[in-house]
Amino acid sequence: MQLDFDNIEQQIAEHKAKIEFLEEQKQKAELRKQGLIAFDKALVNLAAEYKMEEHEFYDARGGDIVEWLLGQLNNAEAPEYISTLKARVARVVKREEGGAPKRVSKANGKAAKAPEPKLEVGSYRNPYTKNVIEKKKRNPKELNEWVEKYGLKIVQGWKFKPES
Repeated sequence: MQLDFDNIEQQIAEHKAKIEFLEEQKQKAELRKQGLIAFDKALVNLAAEYKMEEHEFYDARGGDIVEWLLGQLNNAEAPEYISTLKARVARVVKREEGGAPKRVSKANGKAAKAPEPKLEVGSYRNPYTKNVIEKKKRNPKELNEWVEKYGLKIVQGWKFKPES
């Protein structure tokens, strides 16, 4: 009976240590989150103070960003968005090289169009170009180009309700 009690006490101590470790990790994550929020606010304030647009920051740091991304490509511990980026770039390169096979319709032997991406009816605003496109039934050509360039999930996030 004493053996079970000692074993239970040891397990409790191990769990308490694990909980303490997780609490420390939680505090560190919260601090990083607050730091990112403060950094974002500081960038917005600097942009306003120096009358800069967001894209100008990216243009100025573009080379550094690209070098950092390239360094992450073969890093096993890289964030998940790096593998998503690799896959997207690979698809674009494959398309540009003509590697993507065209679909052929069985009925008439002609190349079939790829299905249109599923976007809800409504208005979409590209935050980079400020262009607004209204989708009614079929996707307008420019909307499909946005999906091709930025990805379906990103473009879906650009939907908004126009002011009446």
